[in-house]
Formats: sequence, structure tokens, C-alpha cells
Amino acid sequence: MIIAHRGISFDLPENSLPAFNASWDKGVDGIEGDFHLTKDGAIVCIHDDDTQRVCNQKLIVKDSTLEELKQLNLSHKISNNLKVKIPTLAEVLKVLPSGKKIFIEIKCGIEIIKPLIKELSQSEIHTEQAVIISFDERVIKTFKSAAPNYKAYWLYAYEPYYDLNKILDVLNDIKADGLSSDNENSKALIDQIMDAGFEYHSWTIDDIDIANKLISWRVQSITTDNPGQIQNE
Repeated sequence: MIIAHRGISFDLPENSLPAFNASWDKGVDGIEGDFHLTKDGAIVCIHDDDTQRVCNQKLIVKDSTLEELKQLNLSHKISNNLKVKIPTLAEVLKVLPSGKKIFIEIKCGIEIIKPLIKELSQSEIHTEQAVIISFDERVIKTFKSAAPNYKAYWLYAYEPYYDLNKILDVLNDIKADGLSSDNENSKALIDQIMDAGFEYHSWTIDDIDIANKLISWRVQSITTDNPGQIQNE
């Protein structure tokens, strides 16, 4: 599967509805977005803890209400006058076509789990369309304990001298369905993870040759900033 990282963000603001909609025009299999919880319990699609980088104005997401965040416009190098707003998870789920996937990266803590499960259950998407991803082991463990019917992958920043037993212990303890990593060189890690019964996914791969190598190594998805070119290959 080819997954558009924060949508098509070369020409559009990252993590925005226009960027996600442009992804479907590229024929991707899914999108990846980053999510935080607001002060008043809304789930919003934004990567950073604050809005400075993407809005040129600074609000701390967890200390702001949804209404306050919706007053800001997402900026972009092409134009600061697009009047594109930070979307909620509900708004993103509404533009998810049938049969397509969303990788929901949790950028905060376990406080988001209950509202996240409620949001997913109230949406019209099928269970298999949503995948939860996080670097935080507690987030994956808490989510899988509460909603085992959804898939969840632990995000792992690759180290050349990785401890396979430690990785497998974490995956088993948190009941993750797979590992998602930035590993570009170790076929052994991929084989070992998959031989242990877990899925293996790759991020964020923009080089065509590396993408083709990973595909030949049987990775199950590639998250990329360059989905159009990789799709064409």
C-alpha cells in the first residue's frame, strides 16, 4: 500500500482537507495524519504541539479550544491566504473514500483514547479502514486494550544495532499488530518481524530506489511525501 504522508503537502498545507483530497486524486491506498486532543476534548489534525509552524500564529493545542483553533488559517509557502482550517478527525474521516485507509498517528498521550474510540465508532468508516500508530508504547497498549478490533502499529526509529528481543517483547506486551519503522537498510529486521507474526510497514520513504527495494522485501505499506511518483513506478 502507498500511504500519503500528511496528504499531498507540496502544493497544499499538510494535514489539511485539501491535501487529503488531493491524495485520492493520486490513487493512493491511504492517508496518514497526525492528531492531538484540544482543551475541550476535540481531536484535531496537526503535527506539532502548537500552531506556530503551520499557522504563523502560536496557540498550544492542548490549552486551546476547538473554536480558538478554528479561528486560524493554515499557511503555506505558495499562499498564506488559502483560508484552510485545521481539520477535526471527524472532518477527515468524512473525506475517506470507501475501501481506503487512514493511518492515525497519535501525537499526544493516552488521554485521547476514549474520545478517539468514540469518534471512530460514530463515523461511517469500517473498522479495517482505520489504523492507529504511535511512538508511545502506552498509547498502543491502551488503545488495543480498549478497542482490539482495530489495528495498531508501534512506530520505531531504526537503530543499526537493534535489540530484536526487546522489540518483540514490546510488540507482544502492547498487543501491537505490527511495527512501522524508518529502516531503509535491514532486510533482516523486516524478515524477523514478519517471521514472528507481525506486520511490517515503512515510513517516510521518498526515494524511488529505496521504495522499490522495500517492496521487494515484502513491506506491507510505504508512507511517503511523494506518492504520485512512487505510484507511477
